[in-house]
Amino acid sequence: MKNRRNLYLAVFALLHAFIFLVIFKNGIYRSFAETDISIPYLYASKMALGQMPYHDFAVEYPPLALFFMLIPRLFTSFANPYILGFTLEILLFDLLAVFLIISLSQKLELSLWKSLAVYTLALLSIGPLIINRYDLIPAVMALGAVYAFTCGRSNIAWALLAAGAMTKIFPVVIAPVFLIFDLACCRSRRALTGSVTFALTTAVIALPFLIMSPRGFLESFTYHTQRGLQIESIPASLLLLGQKLGLTTLTIEHASGATNVVSPLANALANITPILVLISLAAVYWFYYRRQRAMRVDSGPVGDLNRAQTACLIGFSLLAMLAFMLSSKVLSPQFIIWLAPLIPLVTGRFSRLSWLLFIAAGLMSYLIFPTGYQTLEDGDARMIAILLARNAALFGLALAVARSACDREDYLRLRAD
Repeated sequence: MKNRRNLYLAVFALLHAFIFLVIFKNGIYRSFAETDISIPYLYASKMALGQMPYHDFAVEYPPLALFFMLIPRLFTSFANPYILGFTLEILLFDLLAVFLIISLSQKLELSLWKSLAVYTLALLSIGPLIINRYDLIPAVMALGAVYAFTCGRSNIAWALLAAGAMTKIFPVVIAPVFLIFDLACCRSRRALTGSVTFALTTAVIALPFLIMSPRGFLESFTYHTQRGLQIESIPASLLLLGQKLGLTTLTIEHASGATNVVSPLANALANITPILVLISLAAVYWFYYRRQRAMRVDSGPVGDLNRAQTACLIGFSLLAMLAFMLSSKVLSPQFIIWLAPLIPLVTGRFSRLSWLLFIAAGLMSYLIFPTGYQTLEDGDARMIAILLARNAALFGLALAVARSACDREDYLRLRAD
């Protein structure tokens, strides 16, 4: 078993290195490979020259994101070598994802080659956006947190989740899933210890910057609350369709590093999306709580989660991220990267449908950005149709994952196994 695991790890490590360093920079991806990563390079260069983030220059990212942006800049001051170094950094996290997917697949008794093949196809469907953005780093941190939690390493899991949230905020939506599991298992002490670990880890990372520049640090978070209705979000895509049908009128605005749709209705929708996010997440957490209660998860010694518990935890962690994405006023192209490491671990009767819907969403996202972004802004009917289809695929993915995660028969079959 160990030899087979090592073989899969070696084969897919080489394959992914070839994808990241060769395929993503040539062929159909060539034009996208030339897309620069000017913001990470700019921030890294400022820090390398001694400027302090949040204090000497405004930043819209959490502190650990800046750390990962800085690492390649420590070895070179030139843009092209920096891009290569950034790619290698992302590749290292990708290889860690491969290792974690193998480990979780073994816990779930899934086919290793199938899980890794699905993950590889997911990456190929997204394309070079993966190496031009840093989103895979917090996504792998979230995956690592899930793995640690399923292995009974609660404090490590909470610390990784906090580190992920201090890299990009989205891993925080998994925290209530961990909390609900422990409370449903009557492990209130472990839930409290984990929450304290999360808070302390966050404080250790954030406090130096908060002390140095309270206003600048807090503005890096409040900045996102002031953003408009981003053009790829579900409400914006429906408004684009409405404009095409003559039901409403819109204008396009470039602000806050994004392309937004602007109209009285668009502004109203942007204002209510925080409420929709809270409602969507609350629904996910409520269903997870009810699922745990209905299945009578027994309390017992703190240790590994069994196969059924692991499958359920992964399903609802993924569902929480999807709910956060789909109800938000911003659905940037790189957000789809968040889901990639967990997608191959979806189990149940709807697993294959989930994989196909994700790959379809990835391919359509590539057609939208960067290939057709300008035509989308111009109101091209074909690009609007692709955007609507992409968002429908993501919504369908959420339904498939929810159906799988809430399937009592699948749960009982896993438990019986």
